[in-house]
Amino acid sequence: MRDRLTEAGPETTLWESESEYRFSGFLMKLVGLLMPGAFRKQSRQHMQDFKEFAEQGKDVREAT
Repeated sequence: MRDRLTEAGPETTLWESESEYRFSGFLMKLVGLLMPGAFRKQSRQHMQDFKEFAEQGKDVREAT
């Protein structure tokens, strides 16, 4: 995983995230092939959680 934070303006930051998934077991390889969107969705949720923490101080552990 690689994350890059760059200044995009006076009060704006661009966050670029690059992830590479490597699966070792047969079952996980199969899941990776059949459900690639699940990994993208979870990555996007982590990014959204961090955005809320950075901008609003929201603790995502409080969410149910």
